[in-house]
Amino acid sequence: MIPWIETKQFTVDLFPSWAKTEGDKEWSLGAVTVDVGDISRRFDQVIAELNQDQWEIKMVVPLDKSLTYHEHQKVVRQGNRREAEAVLGAFGLGWAAGTTASLLLVCQRTEWLDQADYKARIKVRNDKLAGEQRARDRETSLEHNKGINAKITAAQKVLDDLRTNGVTVKKSGFLRGEKFVVDTAEFSNRTEAESALRARIGELEADLAALPRQLRPLD
Repeated sequence: MIPWIETKQFTVDLFPSWAKTEGDKEWSLGAVTVDVGDISRRFDQVIAELNQDQWEIKMVVPLDKSLTYHEHQKVVRQGNRREAEAVLGAFGLGWAAGTTASLLLVCQRTEWLDQADYKARIKVRNDKLAGEQRARDRETSLEHNKGINAKITAAQKVLDDLRTNGVTVKKSGFLRGEKFVVDTAEFSNRTEAESALRARIGELEADLAALPRQLRPLD
């Protein structure tokens, strides 16, 4: 027989009715009173479920929660013709408390299997892990392809604009001299600009030929 160990975790809420927020006027010191009977019933239910399926508690992690309560009254200076009304401060009594709100239970159990059942469970587990890995790989490929397609779209747009508009002329300066523009680059004469245009178109065509090869298959 071969041992098969399983592990699971879950939480047990000790104060499930806590839904108040800071400043709630209904808060009082009674809010942190432990209802021993209710907690006992909760643990009886947990123990029964663990015993039924033969789970053994291996670790208990307390999850703490804090409460704060404040109630105060503002001290206000009355306004007059010389001075506006103003808040001078506040007085009152507040408190804060921390307590364990829930417990994280880590449980484990061992089953003894014959070799055939053990191999069957190993296969199921490995198939599940492989499926999860394929899903992660597919998501990574989708995100990668999204970025590549965005580059393809942007490059195609720039190439179409350059083929349509070519070298554009821009007036600049006090004397309204001419600047020759290719994409975002400026040149002082048309010959340089036309040479840069051909080079830029060649770069974009090379990018558009190479980028699709970077797309990943989605199996």
